Amino acid sequence: MALAGLCSLILVGWFLASRGWIGPHARQPLMRLIIWVFFPALIFDRVSRNPLIASGGQALMYLGAGFLLIVTGYAVATAVGAACGITAGVRRRTFAFSAGVNNFGYLGIPVTAALFDRDVVGVLLVHNVGVEAAVWTVGIAMLSGSSLRRGLGNLLQPMTVALLVALAVNFSGLGATAPVDFLTKVLRPVGECAIPVGTLLSGIYLHELLGGFRLRDDPRVTLGVIAVRWLIMPPLVLGAVACCVGDLSLKQVMLVQAAMPCGIFTFLIVDMFKGDSVLSLRCSAVTMLLCVLITPLWLKAGRLLLGL
Repeated sequence: MALAGLCSLILVGWFLASRGWIGPHARQPLMRLIIWVFFPALIFDRVSRNPLIASGGQALMYLGAGFLLIVTGYAVATAVGAACGITAGVRRRTFAFSAGVNNFGYLGIPVTAALFDRDVVGVLLVHNVGVEAAVWTVGIAMLSGSSLRRGLGNLLQPMTVALLVALAVNFSGLGATAPVDFLTKVLRPVGECAIPVGTLLSGIYLHELLGGFRLRDDPRVTLGVIAVRWLIMPPLVLGAVACCVGDLSLKQVMLVQAAMPCGIFTFLIVDMFKGDSVLSLRCSAVTMLLCVLITPLWLKAGRLLLGL
């Protein structure tokens, strides 16, 4: 049911784009609003008074899990790209970057919110900053063929700052004070816009992704991304969590992350760093189309495996 609701919102976004009611001129302002306003407000609301993030050690564990998830995805996608015969160089680096990043936010957040309570969403938001760190350091270095140092400046962004402030408030015990209580009440309805607006925006971008899209084109990339996202990463992540993770909240977060398709906006980063944006679009489109059928299956299998 949770995924059906998300798909409905995505279809609404698709419809708005197909009718021309939201065009290319509106997408970037919406994206900025989500990144600079909605998600920082959501992070502060869900983290600043979250009992599941009681210490710096827990926060580092959630951050580390997100970072390790993406680095593992890059390693798997690089190996699969080579095995599938994707041309070395820009195409293979683009494939590794695009197939290695799961949809950790725009689908991951609403699915987590539908399956678990609001505090688990707070854990996911901390985890996601670790994901962002991996994308903008290891990912950019791999995609562009440059050093890790180039991506470090990208870590200072609104969501990271909001997380640091929220964690400081949470650890200091100031979350129960009147000023913070007032601030969270103001920010809560703003943050609640992040999920529905972000999901609508996913549908708007999906309409752009699938313009002229034909599934039979570039079969090596299509089969490769299916192998990475649906055949290798889910059992690999779920098996590692079953063996190594005792934290219940992290198990719940990683269950959802293991079942996610490719990130839908990775092609924007690929285009920014002169990668193969068409290949990146294919990775996003193929897995988004299949996730309606495959994501629920991995969620069910994962819940059984992890005893959730």
